[in-house]
Amino acid sequence: MDPWTALAGAPHPAAADTWGISGPTFLSLYALAGILAALYGFGRRAMVLRDARGAQTSAHALSPTETAMLFDDRRPVLTGLAQLRGYQLINSAGATTRHLTATEEQALDPVSQSLHAHLIGSANRNVLTLDAVARDPLTALRNSLTDRGYLIGPEQRNSLLLAAFPLGALFLFGVLRVIAGLANRHGVGYLILVMVVVLICTLLILRPPRLTRLGRRAADESVRRNGHLRPHNTPAYSAYGPDSAALATALFGATVLVSLDPALAHATGALWAGGGFTGSGGGYSGSNCSSSDSGSSGSNCSSSSSGCSSSSCGSSCGGGGCGSGCGG
Repeated sequence: MDPWTALAGAPHPAAADTWGISGPTFLSLYALAGILAALYGFGRRAMVLRDARGAQTSAHALSPTETAMLFDDRRPVLTGLAQLRGYQLINSAGATTRHLTATEEQALDPVSQSLHAHLIGSANRNVLTLDAVARDPLTALRNSLTDRGYLIGPEQRNSLLLAAFPLGALFLFGVLRVIAGLANRHGVGYLILVMVVVLICTLLILRPPRLTRLGRRAADESVRRNGHLRPHNTPAYSAYGPDSAALATALFGATVLVSLDPALAHATGALWAGGGFTGSGGGYSGSNCSSSDSGSSGSNCSSSSSGCSSSSCGSSCGGGGCGSGCGG
C-alpha cells in the first residue's frame, strides 16, 4: 500500500479536487504560507521583546522590592518582610517593635511600609494576607516596572497577538480546508500534521515572557553582583546593611528569609510561599535571629523567550511525493 495513501486515507475515486485545488498543490502552498507567517511572527516577537526603552538604565537603580518583582509577583512581600526585619521593625513573631522614624519612611520601600502599617494593627501575619494588604503598592510597583521597560505589559502582549495573527488565521483556514476535504472524501492527514506545527508556532509566538530584554539583563546583573548574599555563602546580612537581607530575598527567594529568621518564616507562612532556592547556609547576626540551612541554584534567576524556528515549521510541511489526498 502506498504509504502516503495509508496516512492520508484513500480518496474517493470520483471526488473532484476540493475548492478546485489538488491536495499536493494546496499542501505545498499552505506550507509555504506557514513558513512565511512563522518568519514574520518570530521576527516581530523578537522586535517586541527587544524593547529599547530604558536600555541604559542601571540595574542598581532598582530597590529590593522592585528587584523582587522581576522574579515573581509574590516575592516583593517576602522581600518587604526581610526589609522590616533588617531594620528591626518587626520581631521573629512578625509583630511590630516600634513606629517608623522619618528616616525609615524615606528608606523603606512602599510595599514594606504598607506591611508595617498592617502589622501594627493586626495579628494576621500570613503571607497570603500580607499579599492582599499590599495589593495597591504591588500594582503600582508592577506598573512602574512595566512603564520603565522591565516587565512585559499590555502593549507588548497586544503586539505579540498581532505577530501571531497570520499564523492563527492560517490555522483557521486549514480547519476550513480539512472540513471541506472530509466532506469531499479526501484524505487530510498530512494537512493536519502541518496544521499542528502551525498551531505550535502560533502558541510559541503568543507566549509572553515575564521580562523584557532590559528586565532579564537587570535580573542577571543583580544576581551576578550580589552573589555573596547567596544563602549557601552564609553571609552575615547585618554586616552589609539593613537592606542586604531584603535584596538577598529579592534575588534568591524565600530560603533567604528562612535562613535569616526561621521563626519569622514560620510565623508568616513564608516556608510554604515558594519562590526560593534550595541549598544550605545563611545567617543573621541581629537579635532574635538564627541561621538555618538554605541555598540557591540560580535556575530561575532569569527568564527567556523561546520559539520555533522557521525551519522547524517548514521541515515537516508537505514535501515531495505527496499523494493526491494529503492536502484535502
